[in-house]
Amino acid sequence: MTIKDLAKWFLIKNPTLRDGYIDENTKLNKLLYFSHLMYYAITNQNLTNCVFEKWDNGPVSREIYRAYRYEGLGCHYDDAADIINQHILKILQIVNFVYANKTARELSEETHTHSIWQEVGRNEKIIFENIAPKERNFMKCLYETYKDMDFERISMEKIGDNIYYYDKDNLDMSDEVVEQLEKVDLQKEPIFVESIEGELVFS
Repeated sequence: MTIKDLAKWFLIKNPTLRDGYIDENTKLNKLLYFSHLMYYAITNQNLTNCVFEKWDNGPVSREIYRAYRYEGLGCHYDDAADIINQHILKILQIVNFVYANKTARELSEETHTHSIWQEVGRNEKIIFENIAPKERNFMKCLYETYKDMDFERISMEKIGDNIYYYDKDNLDMSDEVVEQLEKVDLQKEPIFVESIEGELVFS
């Protein structure tokens, strides 16, 4: 796998990342960083041979930053290769599920709490081998939580400024359901909603 293969996968999954703006470039880089971080936390190996550097807005792949800003990467994702390795695909799906609805600023702020970003100088290489136990365990926990989820069945809706995830086989997003969800107070995090014996249950 190359870093561009992974970038194109995220571009296909997230149409809003294709607009070509600085924030979208930042967000794409953070999704790639979290993918590499989770992969290393689980396998003790680097996902690709790409180098991430410490920039002011968090870890950045200079290769992806340039390809996106100057080479139109956001518009040239049609030749994306299928992710054949199911372990890598699952990690990408989990990272996308957990982080894709956060803003570029939110993602950057989270990376600023990571010791592997804090411990190097500006523009220096981030070394995944130095991941702290706290961050490693958090990534492992995310993986264990979502590794058995069938992401092909999960849909997302934005209703009343809240993000809702639901299983298409469990819940019909009918007008009646939408009307109920519109009444839910604004939440900081996405909500998983399911139907249990005809009642909406949130988690």
